[in-house]
Amino acid sequence: MSDLIWLNGEIISMADARIGVEDRGYQFADGVYEVIRLYNAKPFTLNEHLARLHQSAQAIGISLPLPIEQLSREIHKLIAQNNAKEAMVYLQLTRGVAPRNHQFPDQPKPTLLFYTRDLPPLPHPGEATGAKICSVPDERWKCCWIKSIALLPNVLAKNHAIDHGFDEAAFVEGGLVSECSSSNLFAIFGNTLVTHPAGPCVLPGITRAAILDLAPQVGLRIDERPVRESEISNADELFITSTTREISWVSHYNQSTITPRCGQQTLKLHQILRNKVVADTQ
Repeated sequence: MSDLIWLNGEIISMADARIGVEDRGYQFADGVYEVIRLYNAKPFTLNEHLARLHQSAQAIGISLPLPIEQLSREIHKLIAQNNAKEAMVYLQLTRGVAPRNHQFPDQPKPTLLFYTRDLPPLPHPGEATGAKICSVPDERWKCCWIKSIALLPNVLAKNHAIDHGFDEAAFVEGGLVSECSSSNLFAIFGNTLVTHPAGPCVLPGITRAAILDLAPQVGLRIDERPVRESEISNADELFITSTTREISWVSHYNQSTITPRCGQQTLKLHQILRNKVVADTQ
């Protein structure tokens, strides 16, 4: 794969890319981002990702420097020039370069960039090792529906989990579990799929939305409500979702064993998600 980046309208070598020291993304985390997965060089749910990008940008008062349709074409152009196959596109939009000041600049010129990175092949549904999750206090801001580049609490939570022998961290406040540091969380109780509503504490994940659309096909009823931490040990199945992982089944939550192998409902959901990926990226 070539190492090219699209930066403010130009496709250049990553080694030649330069962003100003006073870019507000660097100094204030004043920006938003998206991650889009490629399957055989074809982006999955690109329209949904770009719609969320527009929503996030609009929420913090940044205008996209080009129309969504043109941005989509430019992304496809970079994918082709980078010869990216099984990969991801990382896209970032900031308010741009301006003298450092908490007040917004009068006429900001946003910085827009995106590039590709290879990803390892995903295991077949149900074949991966179960994820181990630990809980951490939720110390994030209350606008998690905005996909902000200000991810330090998430980074600290993820590294806390890894340092203590876990794979992922779940945010908990007032006994309620919202989401994880880089994924959405789902619990299955009987024939009911439970997940926290998107909003102040939960990002409206693109894979999350796909799962909610597909769940009725495997006979699951959807209940969008906060999951109480006290009930997690009683869940029949637990899994997390994200763009780059699709679905990961959860074997442990803190010291509780949820299930020793991927549950059948989770396996069915992952299989129909994979079917949708294949159908949409042929």
